[in-house]
Parts: sequence; C-alpha cells; structure tokens
Amino acid sequence: MLLRFAAENIMSFRDAVEFNTFPSSKSHSHDWHKVVCNNATVLRMTAIYGANGAGKSNLLKCVSLLRAMVMVEKLGDIQISDDLHFKLDREGYSRPSELAVEFFTGDRVFYYHVVFNGMKILEEDLSISGKSKDTPIFTRKDNNIEVSTEFFTSGGNEKSADVFLDAISRVIRPDMLALSFFGRYYPDELPIVKTAFDWFPQLQVIAPSMTAEALPYLLEKDAEFASLVNEIVPELNTGISSLRVNSIVINEGDVKDNAPLRAMYNAAKANPGKPQTVDLFTIIMENGVVMLKSLMAVHVNSDGKEIGLNIREESDGTRRLVEYMPLLYSILRKGGVFVIDEIERSIHPIMIKSIMRKISESRDAQGQIIFTTHESCLLDQNIFRPDEIWFAQKDVNQSTQLYPLSDYNIHKTANIENGYLNGRYGGIPFLSNLSDLKW
Repeated sequence: MLLRFAAENIMSFRDAVEFNTFPSSKSHSHDWHKVVCNNATVLRMTAIYGANGAGKSNLLKCVSLLRAMVMVEKLGDIQISDDLHFKLDREGYSRPSELAVEFFTGDRVFYYHVVFNGMKILEEDLSISGKSKDTPIFTRKDNNIEVSTEFFTSGGNEKSADVFLDAISRVIRPDMLALSFFGRYYPDELPIVKTAFDWFPQLQVIAPSMTAEALPYLLEKDAEFASLVNEIVPELNTGISSLRVNSIVINEGDVKDNAPLRAMYNAAKANPGKPQTVDLFTIIMENGVVMLKSLMAVHVNSDGKEIGLNIREESDGTRRLVEYMPLLYSILRKGGVFVIDEIERSIHPIMIKSIMRKISESRDAQGQIIFTTHESCLLDQNIFRPDEIWFAQKDVNQSTQLYPLSDYNIHKTANIENGYLNGRYGGIPFLSNLSDLKW
C-alpha cells in the first residue's frame, strides 16, 4: 500500500507538496475502504481531479520517476534530465529535487527519501516508520553511507558492518541509489532493505498510452481470471457476451512479411514458454510449436448464434475496457498498487463509473487504486469517501498544490459533482468570458 508521496522542486512542484491516502476523521462512510497497515490506516481508492495544466499528471510522473530510479542499476539507464527543477522560480535552478514515499510491505511501514540533482544522488535515507518515532535503516550523504548495525546480518557485529560499508562506499557511484544497490546485490546482508526494494516492482504506474500485455495468455492460463472477466464483460453492455482465445500454429513463413510478428516469433522460439505480446496478440512456443493467440470478442446475433470477432474490430473504448480487466482482477483478487493517469480515456462515463462502483462495493478487494481523471460523474459519495477525492490546483506562483475534498465540510447527502462543477472546491479551469474574447 502507498501511504504518502512527496515532491519538491521538481516539474510543477516548487515547495514540498504531499499527497496521502490517510483517512480523515471527518469521513465515516465506506469503512471497508480502510486498510490497516501495521501502525497506520490507509484508504484503497483515490481519485485526483484538476484542470488541464494543474499538475495532477506531474504527481504521477514523479511516482513513475522514483520507481524507475529504484528499478535501474544506475540513473544513466533512464537518462534523468538535468532540468527537472521548478522553472518558474529563480531559486529552483540552484536547489536539488526531492522525492519521498511512505509505503507498507512485509508487515512494516517504510519511508524512503532521495535528494538528487540530475543524475547525481546527494542524499538518501530509508527508515521504518513508527507510531511515535522512525527507526533509521540507512542514511547517505553523497557517498558517505551509514547503516544501523541491528539490520546487518552479521549478528550486529559493528566491526564487520564498518568493513562492509567502507568497501561499499568505494563501489557505489553518485549515479547509483543505495536502496537499489543493497536490494539487488546484498539481499542476504541487508534483508530488510531487500524487502523495501521489492515493493517498487509491485507499484504499477499506467500511462494513457499503455496497453495490457499477454491478455490472451492470461485468459487461457488463469481460470479464476477468465471467470471474473466473463462475469464482468457482459455487465458493461458493449455487446460482448464473453471473451475467448483463438489459437493457431504458425511457422516462419507466416510472419516473414510482418516485422513486428517476425520479431515476436523469433523471441518466442528463443524463450519457450514465455509469451511475447503486441497489440493484444500473443505468440508463445508451447510443446515444441509456436502458437499465435488472439483475443476474440463473442457476440450473439439475431438468431442466438455466437459470433467471434477479433478484438481489433471493436471500438477504442471497448478495447480499453477489455485492457483494464487484468488491473481489475489484481485489485479485486491479487493486490498491488496501481497508479493510473486519465483512467477514463476513450471510455464512456457510465462504463468507468460501473467499474469504480464494482471496486468500491467489494469488501474483499486486495489492491489499491490511485488515478487522475476529469470525469465528474465519479464524484459520487456512494462510490468515494470525501477523503478519497483529491484536487490539484496551481497557486499564485504557478506551483501545484494538492488537497483532499475532506478539507471542506461535506454533508453525506451533498451532491459533490454539482459543487465541483460550480467551482466550490477548486480544481477546475478558470476561463475568461467568451463574449469578452469575441468568441
């Protein structure tokens, strides 16, 4: 679970700005949305609103950037820009950028913070968040790294830890994160760091342009997933009664004139059993033969006969809905943290509201979903608590500020969609009078 995230002097964030998923004492509905994470309680749903250019997508970009920084061996692998700082303030050019995240994994709440300038790490620290105080695991200033001996598996031998850290300080370069280095190469010496490091791959950041991978493969191999999908899809009223997979054997001659499929074919042969996916097609080598698997949308014609159409024949919105099925499955049954930008892209408001209602009403959901949206129909207290709705808005310095709806006194019967559209809570565009512009 993601508890809170903070950013400073990066993109549209000038001063330190925090987003969090903590419940407010003012909100009392949907108690099943609250999840106990050791000494903290967090919410499993959040919708973030804001005008175009307000910075809500920048929050998600910062989350994605921190994840990418942790996942690579060195920052040069992702080519971090030297000019990520807030550019509308002269002081921003001389200050480093900062990112921080608090999260729950392995029965502990961790806090991780990094200060950097371009591809140079200036400061870094990882600690266990306690109810009254935090317990440092390691701290770093430039290349000087200190690790609490209680977390070193030499049995607390301070001399062994000193020798280890002296050697490590000579190896870690300024463009390497200590969290990544310890987590990747020294999991036995510092298992608690490995636990924190392993949380980041579970954090899924989904941009509007991303598509689901290996969907045909998942439908075939995971009966529970297939059952859930074919329970939900008919409820969406797209005309699709079910989804199924069409599998055919292919050889090299079948793909010689299609470069993307040819590349997938070669990769499948080189990696038997590993699915290769593009545009809802999967190629995989099974039992010594290469199979092309495509997703079919089953419709029922006027005679009651089932007709299978390739999913590529469906509308963009329908395909987008289908691509959300693995995400919905993970949130409801598996767990993980999903951060999604523009969740409603290409999808009708009634459809996206139906999906959010299903997640909201589930008493057994395992995952956490945080998303940006412009879709005002989701501003419904039957789906979200007031503390699960956040707004992004620029201040007088054009710096992004974030705040939850629960900062306002919201009656449980209030129509928050109307209030939002009337500008009562902020987070909407400010337009000049069109007649003044001679529109």
